[in-house]
Amino acid sequence: MKYLSFVFFSFLLCTQVNAQKEPDLAGIELQFDQDYLADFLRNKEDNESNPFYGENYTTAMRIGIYGEYANSYYLGLPWVRERIDYVLDNILYRGDFRQQQQSHNFVFTMNGFSPAHISADTDEYDAAVNDGYRLMDDRPFSTFLGFRSTRRLVGTKRFVHSAKLFDVGFNTSFAFGLGGTGIGRGIDKIFGINRPDGLLWKRDDTAPYPTGEVIKNVLPVFLYSVSSEIAVWTPIRKVVLQVRPELNLGHYTDVAVGIDFGKVMNVEPVIDNLSYTDTNNPSLAIVNDESMGFSLVGGATARAVLYNYHLNGLYGKSKGNYYPFGDTRKIIFESYVGVKLQILQKVDITYSVNWRSSEFKSDWQKNVLWGTLGIKYLMAPAGVGCYD
Repeated sequence: MKYLSFVFFSFLLCTQVNAQKEPDLAGIELQFDQDYLADFLRNKEDNESNPFYGENYTTAMRIGIYGEYANSYYLGLPWVRERIDYVLDNILYRGDFRQQQQSHNFVFTMNGFSPAHISADTDEYDAAVNDGYRLMDDRPFSTFLGFRSTRRLVGTKRFVHSAKLFDVGFNTSFAFGLGGTGIGRGIDKIFGINRPDGLLWKRDDTAPYPTGEVIKNVLPVFLYSVSSEIAVWTPIRKVVLQVRPELNLGHYTDVAVGIDFGKVMNVEPVIDNLSYTDTNNPSLAIVNDESMGFSLVGGATARAVLYNYHLNGLYGKSKGNYYPFGDTRKIIFESYVGVKLQILQKVDITYSVNWRSSEFKSDWQKNVLWGTLGIKYLMAPAGVGCYD
């Protein structure tokens, strides 16, 4: 009898462990950003009177997989990320962190930025120049193209001087890619609507204005990011207020702290950040316990920026159109409002509107507004998270 009892409880334990094990392939995703996804919020007549006004020139795209396959040694980047994670894990687990889930993600990602005018052969450009517009005063062309490996831990943590356990998400990622590829022009053509051909993406040293990307040659760039979500208040069931600290080191180096608030799905202990597609900004994919689920959240972030290659070029040494450190704003602000709809535990659709204050000192450029749209196909069982 004792032997049978031991086998029975061992079977239950193994069943629980297997149920919590991350699936080999938990989901896939396509997500992209474009200015035109937020055009319905703009006052077009007011914007057209601004010589810096241009449409659809902020773009990003991400294609990713979730699950144990995303943490494969053969993908390369997970191996690099784990070398750094090892140091942070020692600090995390000594701090009374109790892990409940672990999930992984691997993505191909790109983001690109351009000035308001991407071609000098248009009537709009000529009119803007007559109004005082100068290309050198606008944002430079820039693109990141590469891959990112991410790990997410979800659990509870008891903080110092508190007897309460807080729901916590802990995220680390390592991205490696190339700057100066010029792929932004190609993405413009794919996702753009009624836009001119981006002739100014190509470098022309004979032109009387700066052209081409902020990094003159194709060069490798990297980014290591660590962030956390801490659910500090749950006034009613599935409504969460959380604090979101973040640190990024690499081609975008900054320290940030954000606050998110809103209604989450049944299996989300912390808020999924539904804002923009970027190499330093993850979002969660998790299968709801019910056939239909939705989340409606918003947030704001203050970011202290030390270096941004999209503006500063190769550490301020690039030739062409770039901003020295002294001409960029060291504190910027971001906010977003997003909605997520999950259908039949298989399809996850997200949409958000994102706002960012001006990143460089200019009498014209005050802030930017764009939209993000994503779709995910989920393969994991209900309640099992995967990371994006």
